[in-house]
Amino acid sequence: MKIVYGSGHHGHSGAMEMMYNRFVPMFEKPERMEQILARLRETGFGQVIEAERHGLDAVHRVHDPAYVRFLETAWDRWEKEMGIGGFATAYMFGMRGMNQTPGDSIQAMLSCYTFDVCVPIVAGTWEAISSAVDATLTAQQLVQRGERTAFALCRPPGHHASQDLAGGYCYINNAAMAAQAFRDQGAARVAILDVDYHHGNGTQRIFYERSDVLYVSIHGRPEEEYPFLMGFAAETGAGDGTGFNLNLPLPKGTAWNTYGPAFEKALAAVKAYAPDVLVVSLGADAYKDDPVSAFKLESEDFSKIGSGIGGLGLPTLFVMEGGYAVEALGVNIVNTLQAFEAASP
Repeated sequence: MKIVYGSGHHGHSGAMEMMYNRFVPMFEKPERMEQILARLRETGFGQVIEAERHGLDAVHRVHDPAYVRFLETAWDRWEKEMGIGGFATAYMFGMRGMNQTPGDSIQAMLSCYTFDVCVPIVAGTWEAISSAVDATLTAQQLVQRGERTAFALCRPPGHHASQDLAGGYCYINNAAMAAQAFRDQGAARVAILDVDYHHGNGTQRIFYERSDVLYVSIHGRPEEEYPFLMGFAAETGAGDGTGFNLNLPLPKGTAWNTYGPAFEKALAAVKAYAPDVLVVSLGADAYKDDPVSAFKLESEDFSKIGSGIGGLGLPTLFVMEGGYAVEALGVNIVNTLQAFEAASP
């Protein structure tokens, strides 16, 4: 398996995030990638290659160009208008009844284009975003050209980002961008399987009215878990997309005895859809010790996830999402990938 590493992520660090009643250092940090790389080296698994440069055309296929331009220029605007460093974050957020078109100020743009306080912008944020885009598209091209599978090892993650909104550590939706790239390059049907602990509200929103991309997600119940307002089982798609969105929400405390049957339903849905290619939003935050989740999967359970996905026999692109129990992250990700390869036909 080729692992495409987006090495330009390091500068996206040093900010704080709001954790209910206090600001804390970001859980989404460069050390996450270092742990995965260390485990890859330790096991000798896969071939790590550097991402190739790509432009923004594929990004604009799923994101509003004005939103992308905001991300590209936000830090420079912040420094120029605010005259301070630190990190840029919104002071308030747009809501029903308010004008949703941003003015020229950075505060107006932050209010319009972000939906929570977990997407701070620092000097290195755009470089990290670009690096993740490059890694994802490089890996996507490997699969497009005939590789059985590839893994985009990159940060920040993406599945909470929608067409024009950043949130939940996510700025550009890497998995959605890859799915659209496969469609644009000839795939008739693409499936996205999201195993991150949190629902991929951004991915759902992007494809909710489309039948050419199936979205399947296993995640914590939105009644009690982020992103709270999306991810319900009743959300099955709209218009042409009716029946092509499958949410499998599970309660806090879920271990494999509950997760496993839901995972089998997810695999059955993907198999029935018969896609030309599968994109996996690979989050490892369902792990029992993850600081931002409440599932109880063991490290060996990630091998079961990898084995199940491998058994589908589909060309598969893995895209890195969440997973914040840093010490165990490398083990959980590599377990998934190793088991995938072992189970692949």
